[in-house]
Amino acid sequence: MKLAYYPGCVSLSTGKEMDRSTRAVFSSLEIELEELEDWNCCGATHVSNEMVATGLAARNMSQTELDIVTSCSICYSNLRAAAMKLEDVEIKAKVNAALEKEYRGAKIRHALDVILEVLEKNDQGIVVPLKELKVAAYYGCLLSRPPGVYSPEYPVVLEKLIRILQADAVDFRRKTFCCGGPIFMPKEEAANETAYRILKDAKQAGAEVIITVCPLCQFMLDTKQRSVEQRFGEEIGIPVLYVTQLVGIALGLGPDDLGMDMNAVSPIPMMERIYERMAEQ
Repeated sequence: MKLAYYPGCVSLSTGKEMDRSTRAVFSSLEIELEELEDWNCCGATHVSNEMVATGLAARNMSQTELDIVTSCSICYSNLRAAAMKLEDVEIKAKVNAALEKEYRGAKIRHALDVILEVLEKNDQGIVVPLKELKVAAYYGCLLSRPPGVYSPEYPVVLEKLIRILQADAVDFRRKTFCCGGPIFMPKEEAANETAYRILKDAKQAGAEVIITVCPLCQFMLDTKQRSVEQRFGEEIGIPVLYVTQLVGIALGLGPDDLGMDMNAVSPIPMMERIYERMAEQ
């Protein structure tokens, strides 16, 4: 399988572990990724101007005839939304008038969907079964937007993948709540409280780890977890991994391959427990 790869802006900054683990997992699954040449922002920074945002996304999508895959749910949502807008012939004509390469259509896929498809057909690559590991699947807002692929009310795709990895998906009622990231700058206290409630809910559900598909969610739940603990005077201590990092563990990839040193809450103790349980079985 060969796919065009759109890394997204955060892959060069705060989401390097997302990019590193995506490349490592896809290589392990023998999926060839061809990074889009000279890609630009998906349009997320220009959402207030719909035409500019659509044009930015179209410029990326016009560079390949392959299906395009991304690990970032923000990019995934923006690229899909643009593709749907570009079905309007007038919008498509206006956008194409500004592009060097004509946009002719595109299929956007999330890395989660591709990984699940491959492992459902052949799970022999899973060399470290995640038995007894309790995982909270956190979807956030954007994976199911725009509608048409994943259920916005009760998505189950992450739980399906968790079970293929032989881990236990905990019942996590705040799995589709907003992480608070979009209001972090103007309403920091409200954003922190939102993140705290999500983290506490996962802990009360018995989760040993939370998985996410969004770098903004990762920022709120992992990077800011220490400050949230200080604000509410409660230790949480739950590692928050990108879904590609968790899959990578099951595929036998190491911490360096998956960028584990970039996680604010270290997942290494959790990985050690996985190996200990595996040795006992």
